[in-house]
Amino acid sequence: MDLRFCDTLSRKERTLSPTRGRPLQMYVCGPTVYSASHVGHARAYLVFDTVRRFFLAQGQPLRHIQNITDFEDKITRRAIQEGISWEELSRREARGFFGRMGELNILRPDATPASSHYVRSMIALIRRMERKGYTYTRRGAVYFDASRSIGSSNFSADEFLSAHAVPEPGGEALPEAEDPRDFVLWKPTRPPAPSWPSPWSRGMPGWHIECYAMASRYLDLPMDLHGGGLDLIFPHHYAENLISTALRGTPFAQHFLHNAFVTMDARKMAKSTGSLVTIREALETVSPGGLRSYLLSRRYDQNLEYSTYEAVQRDGEWELDQCTLVDLVRGNGGEGYPVSRLEGRFDEVLAAVGNHLGTNAAMRTVHEIAEDIRRSGYTRLARGERTAGRRTLARYELLLGLPLTVRSEAQ
Repeated sequence: MDLRFCDTLSRKERTLSPTRGRPLQMYVCGPTVYSASHVGHARAYLVFDTVRRFFLAQGQPLRHIQNITDFEDKITRRAIQEGISWEELSRREARGFFGRMGELNILRPDATPASSHYVRSMIALIRRMERKGYTYTRRGAVYFDASRSIGSSNFSADEFLSAHAVPEPGGEALPEAEDPRDFVLWKPTRPPAPSWPSPWSRGMPGWHIECYAMASRYLDLPMDLHGGGLDLIFPHHYAENLISTALRGTPFAQHFLHNAFVTMDARKMAKSTGSLVTIREALETVSPGGLRSYLLSRRYDQNLEYSTYEAVQRDGEWELDQCTLVDLVRGNGGEGYPVSRLEGRFDEVLAAVGNHLGTNAAMRTVHEIAEDIRRSGYTRLARGERTAGRRTLARYELLLGLPLTVRSEAQ
C-alpha cells in the first residue's frame, strides 16, 4: 500500500510506494541537545516513526537516519552556565532525548550520527563548493552564494524568509551575509565554544552543511523522503537543497514532508520562548501510551493545541481500550469474540495511516473495535483463536506503536 501525502516542496499530493530489492531511505533532522525535550519534539519524531511503521507493517524495510546536533551556540551558553564542557552537556542531553523517545516507543533510527564526528567531512565539502565558485569569505566566515546556484526547484526564499524561519545561530564576530538568501558554511569561534582548524579560520561549520554531510554518508542522494517540522523549511531545507544542487546537480530528496506544531496559547511550543511542556512533565500526568495516543489523535499537518485536561482524558480512554484488547487475548473459551472481526479491520487502519498519515482516523477505528468488543459481551476470543488474535493485535502494535497485547508497566 502506498503512503499518500502532500509534498511540501511541490505542494502536490505524492505517493511513496513500497519497493522491491532495496529499503526506502528517510532522513529526519534531529534535535539540538542543550536541554530537555518537550512534547513538540515528541510529536515531530512520532510522525516519522509512523511513516517508518507504516512500511514495516507491510514488510517494507526503511532506512531511517536521524542526526544529533551536538554543537551550537545554545549548547555552549548552557554548558558555561553549568560549568561543564559542551561535549559533556551534549552527551548528557542526548542520553535524555533517547530515553524519552524510548518511553514513547519511538523506534530508534538505524543510525544517529552526531555532527561533531563529521567536521572533517564538512570542511572537505566546503572546499569543493569553494572550488566550484559557490562561496565567498568574510573575515574567516564562509558563505554560500545563493545567486550563483543553478536553476532548480526549491522552496521559495521570498515566501519563507519571515515565516517559520529558524535563524542561523551567530558566531564570534560573524559578519552579515551579502544577501538574506545566503547562509554560513563556516564561522569563526573561540574556546570555550567548539572550534576546529580550517583553511579559513579556527571555528566551526554552519548548521546546514551538517545534515548534508551526514545524510550523504549514510544514504544515496536524493533520498526518498526528508522530514522535519515546518520551521525547518527555510532556511534549513532550502539550504540543503542548494548545497546538494551545487555538489551533485540533484535535489537533496525526492520528497519532503513537514509536520505542523504543538502549540500552547496558539504559540509554537519551543525552547526559545519557554512556552513548553517537557516530555517528562507530561508523563507525570499521563502514561506513555496515553501521550502517544493523544499525539496521534490529530493529523500530522494540523497544529495541536496542547491541553493537559484533554491529554488526561485521552489517557483514560486509551487505558480502557487497551485493557479491553489485552484481556481479549489472555485466553479463550467456548463461544467468544471472533478473531475475524479483528483481522477484518486491520486493512482499514492501515489505509487510514496511508491516507496522509491519518492517525486520527486510525485511532478512531481502534476505539471502535474496542467498543465493539465491549458491546459484544465477550471478554475472550472464541475457542482456538488466541494465537491468531495475538498475531493480529501484534500487527496493530507494529503499525501504531501502542501496546495492545500486554499492558505497559507504566500503567
